[in-house]
Amino acid sequence: MANTMDQASQQEGLTEQASAKAQEATSVAHDKASELREQGSARLREQVDQRSTEVGSQVRSLAEALRRSGDDLRTEGNGNAAQLTSRAADRLERVGSYLERMSGDDVMGDVESFARRRPWMLAGVGLLAGVAAARFMKASSEQRYGDSRALSQTGYSTSAVSSGAAQV
Repeated sequence: MANTMDQASQQEGLTEQASAKAQEATSVAHDKASELREQGSARLREQVDQRSTEVGSQVRSLAEALRRSGDDLRTEGNGNAAQLTSRAADRLERVGSYLERMSGDDVMGDVESFARRRPWMLAGVGLLAGVAAARFMKASSEQRYGDSRALSQTGYSTSAVSSGAAQV
């Protein structure tokens, strides 16, 4: 009987040790997941900051080009088009300056705020992006299908035929 009691207490001790090890492993995994989430968040903020600055610079360049076009229109005597072009350039200039000036956190906060105020607008943008992506995929698959069909019928790729070189 004493032997049975010793075995039972050993099993309880092993069970407690296994439970403690499992809790420790869970705690370590949770800490590691939190650390990785923080690293990912920091990387995302850094990327948004970098990309928004680059986009801001490009938008400001576009505003300058639009402003020059407006000046050309004005010299040609097209005042209404010049005025519209000038307004568009001013707005683009403001957007570009905003994107260059703001940090990634600020941009993300503004996007989140906009999405909360106008969720239907965000859904519409997502829908348009999805439709555009679907159209792009359909167009590119038709091109690939046409290329493979032409290759199987002639033995030449369509790009090789257009450049004058045959591929076998």
